[in-house]
Amino acid sequence: MITMTFGERLRNARSAARMSQSDLTRMSGVPKTMLSRYENDHILPSITTLRKLAVALGMNESSLIDETAGVCEALQARLTERGVFIANSDDATRLGNVIADLVAAHDPSVIFLGGREARQA
Repeated sequence: MITMTFGERLRNARSAARMSQSDLTRMSGVPKTMLSRYENDHILPSITTLRKLAVALGMNESSLIDETAGVCEALQARLTERGVFIANSDDATRLGNVIADLVAAHDPSVIFLGGREARQA
């Protein structure tokens, strides 16, 4: 599996959102020179800047940090498939983080997610 760098993920996310660096600068308030440095992997953004970029791109910070969609996005997709909608994205993120913590701790109460433990049972 080929792992993308933060810069590659940021550039791909910006392209997918059909934004130029100038557009992202306007939306996020992050200077274009800094965006270029991030996309070329010269430096990494602070947590505050990461949040600004994610909000401007309409995505979760974890999607920029990790090339997988993340537990929160996967949970939201599964809930949506089942007709469950969480209007407040902060609530959805908190719920996703709780479930991620349970999965990481191999808590038996999350067997319903169909993970490794469910297949072994």
